[in-house]
Amino acid sequence: MKDRMTLGHIADVAESAALTMADGRATERIVEACDWRDIRTKEKNRIDNALRKLNAHDRAFARAVLGGKSWRDLGVSRQAFSVRLKKVEKVISAR
Repeated sequence: MKDRMTLGHIADVAESAALTMADGRATERIVEACDWRDIRTKEKNRIDNALRKLNAHDRAFARAVLGGKSWRDLGVSRQAFSVRLKKVEKVISAR
């Protein structure tokens, strides 16, 4: 124990417990880690299928919002942004 860093009793107990306790989701985590490319592809396909319902102008807006753009980044008023976002949501959620 002379080369071990002392982090405190709580940290030491937590580390020891993490090393000794069984992980109930271990199999799921391994499958998710192996299939991440397939999962991402399916997500992208779902988004693309939903965006196909929109016209080109609204599709560009939706992609910008999904990319993290805010009303300030897009250079529109907050009210116009909200109205447009609601319109896009309505078209996408319509069957």
